Amino acid sequence: MFRDSPASAPTPQEPARPAPAAGQPAEWVRAATDPAAFTAEQQALGRVWTFLCLDAEVAQDGQWFRTDLGGRSVFIQRFGDRLRGFENVCAHRFHPIRRERSGKGAMVCAFHHWRYNAEGQALGIPVCDEAYGCLPKQLNAHLKPIEVEAFAGLVFGRFPDPEGESLADFLGDAAPMLAALCPPGRTFTRFGGEVPANWKFLTHVTLDDYHIVAVHPSTFGANGYLKAKEVTYARFGRHSAYTTEPGDDPLGGVLADCRAGTYRARDYLIVNLFPTFGASQFHVIDLLGRSYYAVMVLRYAPLAHDRSRLEGWLIEGPIAPPRPGLLGVFDRFAQKVISRIVPFYARRVLAEDNAVCEGQQEVARQITEDQRLSPAFEKRIGWFEETYAAELAAASQAAREPAAPKSAAPKPFAPKPFTPQPPM
Repeated sequence: MFRDSPASAPTPQEPARPAPAAGQPAEWVRAATDPAAFTAEQQALGRVWTFLCLDAEVAQDGQWFRTDLGGRSVFIQRFGDRLRGFENVCAHRFHPIRRERSGKGAMVCAFHHWRYNAEGQALGIPVCDEAYGCLPKQLNAHLKPIEVEAFAGLVFGRFPDPEGESLADFLGDAAPMLAALCPPGRTFTRFGGEVPANWKFLTHVTLDDYHIVAVHPSTFGANGYLKAKEVTYARFGRHSAYTTEPGDDPLGGVLADCRAGTYRARDYLIVNLFPTFGASQFHVIDLLGRSYYAVMVLRYAPLAHDRSRLEGWLIEGPIAPPRPGLLGVFDRFAQKVISRIVPFYARRVLAEDNAVCEGQQEVARQITEDQRLSPAFEKRIGWFEETYAAELAAASQAAREPAAPKSAAPKPFAPKPFTPQPPM
């Protein structure tokens, strides 16, 4: 069972928002209209553990994946049994090391062929003695590192923060569910592209269960609006979950099964991690006595105040192993067919969401007040905004007190226990 928060436990409160000047954008949307506010926002959030890619993208020695973190280009690369991450900027003349989305090979800058080792140090510098009058090691040139850590089938990263919380503490009760939904080594279909909208608009729509009829009339909204009594939300620390599974404590049952390693997909389930991760488990089809599910993993990487990149992966859902005999042959064939069909519908649904967010971006400067969120279907957006405001406030306070010991730096609010939230 999920534990209810005791009445005396501190509840994270969103810092009071200053009223915007007449005609100015509201505070919650300011980073979608002001490049300077976007830069400050990303500097703060870059020190929060952030999902970067599937581990399957960097499973082999030398494989790498390029993405963005805190408004900066970064890449993750495997060196044997280690994962390393670096900012994607050569220490010589500041050319990107990686230009493609993913690949495999040594870290060599295409501008002057500077070559870096697994520690990010430039040890292969052409004619270094003539160009600089010293050995490469003496030049002491390094790529800027980022912290990276894998959990289950996911890779997370952040800018270095020796005093920061561990990834395990950051994930909390989400960890067992992520292990069930996104185990390591799964084959995947990757998709994505740039979207001319701020990352928060795009993240909000993944937390919104009210728009399905208007935006997805032929898919998720085909059967009409959700019934509030059939929806269960839970909040845990910075993160949240949602399911349509029936029962008095459906998410408690999901969490117990995930912890026991016995979870099998049986209904719609979404897990969202602050700031930009979402994993959605959804039913695909029933065939010959078996229900087939898929999991869509999404991240909207912030690129600029008005531009983001969708990074998505589709993997097989957590269903029972293939059955024996001919049914097992059919199961394996069905999964292959599903892996080809589902991406088409996923892209269509996401294109519909993206179009709405592009519209919000067009009028972002006219948004001068807070959102009127539905307590029944949009409460997760409110939770997200509370966390967002608390993280930025903590970063701002720390910046104002540079002389304070790191151990005394203000922390984001303490994570709450995993608590079910029935609709109002």
